[in-house]
Amino acid sequence: MRKILTILLFLLAGGITLAQSRVHYDIEPGILKIQEDYVYNWRKVGEISGYRIQIAAYSGVNSKSQAEYARNSFNSLFPYTRSYLIYNEPYFKVRVGNYYTRLQAYKDLETIRETYPSAYIVPDKINYR
Repeated sequence: MRKILTILLFLLAGGITLAQSRVHYDIEPGILKIQEDYVYNWRKVGEISGYRIQIAAYSGVNSKSQAEYARNSFNSLFPYTRSYLIYNEPYFKVRVGNYYTRLQAYKDLETIRETYPSAYIVPDKINYR
C-alpha cells in the first residue's frame, strides 16, 4: 500500500511540473513594432565608432605602392585580420582590424608589434557587421 501511495505521489508531482512547463507571453503589438524598428535601423548602420591598429603611413613619391605592399605583406602574415588602405592627404595609411574597445585592440597589438614595432591603436569608424 505504501508503495502505491509513493508511486501516485510521484505521478502527481510529475503531472504538476508538466503543467507548469508551458509559458504564454502576452506581448502588446506596440512592443513588437518597437523591436522591428530597432532591428531595421541597426541593419542600416554600416559604421560605428571603434578602434583600429595603424601599422604604416607613407607620404611622397611611391607612397601608394609602399602602402599597398605593406598591406599585402600584412594580409599574408595575418590572414584573419581585415586590413584597410586609407588616404588622408598627404598620407596613405594602413590600418587593420575592427575593434569595439581599446582593450580588444590591445590584445592584437601585442602580436602585431612583433612584426610591426611602430604599430599603435587609433580611434576610427569600424564596420558594424
